[in-house]
Amino acid sequence: MSVNNQRRDFIKVMAAAGLTAGLPWPLASIASENPGERYRGPFFVSIEAQGGWDVTSFCDPKASSTINHWAATQPVQTIAGSPIQYAPFAYNQRFFSSHYADTLVINGIDTQTNAHQAGQRHSWSGRLAEGYPSFAALAAAALGPSLPLAYLSNGGYNQTAGLVSYTLMQDPSVLNKLVYQDRFLDYNPADWDAPKFFQRKTTRDIINRYKAERLARLQNQPHMAPRIEHALNQFATAQAGQSQLQALAQYIPETLVSYTDADGRWNPLLRQAQIALSAYQSGLCVSADLVAWGFDTHDNHDEDHSNALQGLQNGIEFLWTEAERLGIADRLIVLVQSDFGRTPEYNDGNGKDHWPITSTLIMARNASWANRVVGQTGAGHEAQSLNPTTLLPDTNGIVLQPKHIQQAMRELAGIENHAVCQQFPLNAESVNFFS
Repeated sequence: MSVNNQRRDFIKVMAAAGLTAGLPWPLASIASENPGERYRGPFFVSIEAQGGWDVTSFCDPKASSTINHWAATQPVQTIAGSPIQYAPFAYNQRFFSSHYADTLVINGIDTQTNAHQAGQRHSWSGRLAEGYPSFAALAAAALGPSLPLAYLSNGGYNQTAGLVSYTLMQDPSVLNKLVYQDRFLDYNPADWDAPKFFQRKTTRDIINRYKAERLARLQNQPHMAPRIEHALNQFATAQAGQSQLQALAQYIPETLVSYTDADGRWNPLLRQAQIALSAYQSGLCVSADLVAWGFDTHDNHDEDHSNALQGLQNGIEFLWTEAERLGIADRLIVLVQSDFGRTPEYNDGNGKDHWPITSTLIMARNASWANRVVGQTGAGHEAQSLNPTTLLPDTNGIVLQPKHIQQAMRELAGIENHAVCQQFPLNAESVNFFS
């Protein structure tokens, strides 16, 4: 069997287990025509703060007690030797003190909407209308079209526009059950003895031979209904793809990190990050989207939003710590953003409603373009125009929009002129984010 066919079979095995979603198979196969070696390029991680985050209490702080209650007693915080400022809120001090040197802050982005689906779509595809893929999908299609797990999703904006399929793998224990079908499910690799199987190897070989012969007989039956023939062919190819599953299974930890973070709070970002890094280590993954929830704080804003930000910050911290442990931190490019921002005032329930102006963080180790702030907002958190070349305020310049961020990510990945990106033009001015 060719490597190309094996890769196709791998995705079918994942589909049979409910681990993959996205495109119908005929469309997904288009992205697998040219098999290549394992992927070792940059790993693109998109982290979505779902619901609309309050950047005036994060990376674009506003010291007005009307906008933020913390401003009545505390000033905006600064970092020596850095232009980055942050609010005295959540874990901002620890987060920015640890990561300022590897972070580009982009403020004053106008999403042009306060509707969740439109904001999510605009932020992650660069287009307010439907039909454009996420950056993660573009990167996967351009840099790993033949990889079976090129795009790993956790349920964020994962539209692919037919370029590539995405894979959902939030419970990798299913993977081991597929790879090692005859092993006792309670096997523990820490046990002193070897893995235990339901049957001896000689017996398993006989069973497998008879299975293969029976399948061949079924496939060779004349006058089969197309539906039955299709099902048998899919089953056959799925059976043949288990070797690829083993390549990934060796990198998935037997014991996954707890869903509970250091604060005792349920935090799915930890496991999402762990699985994504494992998939990348296997050489089968180019991009992943991770999702943090809890940001849509229409009431009790200060407490609830602080909790959501702390969870996000703990998750990002785990991502970088785990990447360092695995020796791949220098290959991560992390994009952190949200649907939109939150209003520069509180409502009657001490909450904040939807506001179109937001910010984005782009993170990478030892990047020459990091430890910088691009873009700004006014005292009332309104977007300010800038010159796209000098990045200085300019009334004749442009107001940043999500399309500029998406264009920048394409340029950072080196795929802006790739055919898959040319299918989805952004018509965005090139902003000098990475000077």
